[in-house]
Amino acid sequence: MKKIIIAFWAVASFSSISFASEEVVVKPSLSNVKVFLRGAQLNYSAKAKITTGMNDVVLTGLASDVDRNSVNVSAKGDAVIMSVVQRFDYLLQTEKTPQIKKLEDSLEVQNRLLSTNQNENDVLKSEIDLILSNKNIGNEKIGVSISELQKMGEYFRKRLTEIKNKMYEVSLSIKKNQKDIERIQNQLSELNNQLNKPVNEIVVTVSAKSAGTLEIDLSYLIYNAGWQPAYDVRVDKINSDAQLSYKANVWQNSGFDWKDAEIILSTRNPVANNNKPELNPWFIDFERPVVYREMKLGAQKSAANNAMQVVSEAAAAPQAETMADYIDVVETQLSVEFTPKIKYSIPSDSKPHSVALQEFTVPAKYEYYAAPKLDNNAFLVARLTDWSNYNLLPGQANIYFENSYVGQSHINPATTKDTLTISLGRDQNISVTRDVLKDFSEDKFLSSNVERTFAFEIKVKNNKKSLAKILVEDQIPVSKHEDITVNLVDSSGAVYDSESGKLKWTIDVDGGKSVVKKLVYSVKYPRDKRIQGL
Repeated sequence: MKKIIIAFWAVASFSSISFASEEVVVKPSLSNVKVFLRGAQLNYSAKAKITTGMNDVVLTGLASDVDRNSVNVSAKGDAVIMSVVQRFDYLLQTEKTPQIKKLEDSLEVQNRLLSTNQNENDVLKSEIDLILSNKNIGNEKIGVSISELQKMGEYFRKRLTEIKNKMYEVSLSIKKNQKDIERIQNQLSELNNQLNKPVNEIVVTVSAKSAGTLEIDLSYLIYNAGWQPAYDVRVDKINSDAQLSYKANVWQNSGFDWKDAEIILSTRNPVANNNKPELNPWFIDFERPVVYREMKLGAQKSAANNAMQVVSEAAAAPQAETMADYIDVVETQLSVEFTPKIKYSIPSDSKPHSVALQEFTVPAKYEYYAAPKLDNNAFLVARLTDWSNYNLLPGQANIYFENSYVGQSHINPATTKDTLTISLGRDQNISVTRDVLKDFSEDKFLSSNVERTFAFEIKVKNNKKSLAKILVEDQIPVSKHEDITVNLVDSSGAVYDSESGKLKWTIDVDGGKSVVKKLVYSVKYPRDKRIQGL
């Protein structure tokens, strides 16, 4: 019966225990990888032949950056684990990747071409020297006729021109060879820098009572790996449910490719602070006046447009399967884990590799939205409901409408609650205008105050043939001072939020018709003051 020995020691760079032992070098096989939002736990298994007495089992070919505190070693066999030590082997040559081998072959081909072109150029130069050294065709005793001179001149001119043109073509080929060689060498240099890193090894010293086979399980944590949630939201047409694809952009730079590995994606983040918060005493005191200096901060706007191509499929063609069809979802105590039923590979290139996790059909309601103060177009929006039951994480969402890429949105379960609003783009067949009503706009100068009245006409025109439901929003200013009074005079039945100053109209506009709403408000303030932002 085998005896189970488990070691939970943190790996150090040296060991205080020294044994005279025999080294057994083993390259463990990668059993599975659990990828966290930041970091990954790599699990290995290995078998080592050991002899009676002390044995150093060297587990080699591991990731380059290992969290020493996370190393966990267990073994099955008639032996006792005495120590676990991490070390680096600077002499062991790492096996070249297929990409490096391919680049080295390309470099050899380019070097041969460069040598061929240089040799041809040297031969052409020699031919020019030969021609020029024999340009004298006569001497003092033997003259040259004019016809012979013309023939020789024509020969020199024709041949030298051919050689010069050929030398120019060869020089262009040489420059191209040199540029290709430089690019290949730069890429090889980058890959070899990663390849030439010292090999990370873990030495497990065991004391065996008898010779036999030791089965070792090893796990450790690395931080140069992780995954980010991403989404595709697809809407085929109005009044249909939305299709939500939950994806994971997995990346890793462990120093070797994860080939055909069982990879589990976990929503846990081991980098996050796991200490519970502590409440400190909350002291209050009288406010001490402070003179503040007004500062104007400029706003920055950033936009990221990642064009994505949408491929149309024939209606009769079967829907292609994705990784989402082979993922089991398990909700643990502290996280959600996505476990694949099939293996897949993630190369060590720090680039995101998309893996489909889940696909949902989400109920959606559609309406138009317009804010004529900012834009005269109406935007078609989809309001997704019941999506909060799918264990989603914050992430970017690519939006597709009618099989075309629309843009990006952001899904944040912590703020969007039960309804997620997604803009599907502008509809040019609906126009919304906001014009100033000069007859209702005026300034009144009272004894000590000024009252300014602002009036606008909001017109929604539906150029479509069918009825359109449109949510129109506008706003009036909100006072932050008791001497400034804002009064809503006329809102044409809008829903008004006094705290934000927003007004909302839900309007049904028949095809080819228009609807008009009026907004009138006044602002009263001391005439010796000026209001900023009015």
